[in-house]
Amino acid sequence: MFLFKWFRYLAVRNQMLILSAIFIVFNIVIVLLGDIEYIRLARVLSTLAVALYFFIVIGHYSKWLYIIYVLQLLSSIGFYYYDFTYGKSLFLTSSILTYSVIIFWVVKNVQWDLIKRYEYVTYLFIYLIHIGFHFYNVQNFEERIDSNLEYVLILLTGIIGMTTCLLVGFSNATRSTFNSAYLMYATFAFVFADFAAMVAYYYELFPLRFYFIERGSYLFGLYILTRFCYIETNEDAINNYVD
Repeated sequence: MFLFKWFRYLAVRNQMLILSAIFIVFNIVIVLLGDIEYIRLARVLSTLAVALYFFIVIGHYSKWLYIIYVLQLLSSIGFYYYDFTYGKSLFLTSSILTYSVIIFWVVKNVQWDLIKRYEYVTYLFIYLIHIGFHFYNVQNFEERIDSNLEYVLILLTGIIGMTTCLLVGFSNATRSTFNSAYLMYATFAFVFADFAAMVAYYYELFPLRFYFIERGSYLFGLYILTRFCYIETNEDAINNYVD
């Protein structure tokens, strides 16, 4: 009870730092145990805790951010049951919908006329290379894919994820603020976490190492997204951001 009262009276930014430290230590211990079921369950519990903290303490003026947290929770549940067809479908579909919501959120903020022609060419070239790399990766573990639906969802997750990264990058480049930077970093983290999770599951290549990468990237994304919501909702947080 004492710790709860002490925690409640802390500034929100300090609360988030303390919660982040707890989640990091918790997930490191779980990953080191090496049990895949516990590793996946830790993601569900971490996401649930952060989502509840967002709903109760942080909040946001846009319903889309609430939808993103719900989708992340569904994605984590799907990740826990990824050995089953319904788990794969839930995880991949939730990720696709999360990226789609972010695209809807940022595309209207991109000032296309500020992007120079050579930047379009450069980023499009990099984007297409990554799309090709994604198709190559999926073909490498195609024999481990159970159905055509799973195959299509994996391809769409990668394509839409990289498209989201491109658009949030354009948004941050043309409207460079703390808010746009935080949303960009959170998006990159979620996409990279999904990539690491796919490598850990389908390639079975040093899975614990990739679960470390997945979990670190995912927790970073949750923290940055929550920080983004806090700054968006509180003007004082923007004014006093630099101590």
